[in-house]
Amino acid sequence: MMIFRVLLSVFFSLLLVSCSGNEQAWAPSAQTWQDLEIKIETRPTQLRVGMNEFLVIANRQQRGFSSDLMVDVRTDHSDWKQAMPDGALGVFRKALPVKDVQKDRLYVKLKRRGESTELMFALSPARAQ
Repeated sequence: MMIFRVLLSVFFSLLLVSCSGNEQAWAPSAQTWQDLEIKIETRPTQLRVGMNEFLVIANRQQRGFSSDLMVDVRTDHSDWKQAMPDGALGVFRKALPVKDVQKDRLYVKLKRRGESTELMFALSPARAQ
């Protein structure tokens, strides 16, 4: 009976591994503005044509998040939209359309203390070069 349990647990472990996604995660390099490091992530991790969720992660270098930051985002095929903060973690979220996974970009507008800047992130490794 013990061998049956071991074989059954091995079978289910292999089944779970084979069912897991084989998504290739790629993220553009972080950029800096003032004392902030700005990174982006996407949900799903592998972009698809249609709506995708973008996470803009803004951390003060070695001092946590910045509570006085406003973040707007857009893609090549959308207007500026305010990204919503996800708690007090320095994470801002917004779903936006992507029409061409290989060519589209994410634009991030940051506002803080009366100053602003606009950053651009490629959404594919081919576009980053």
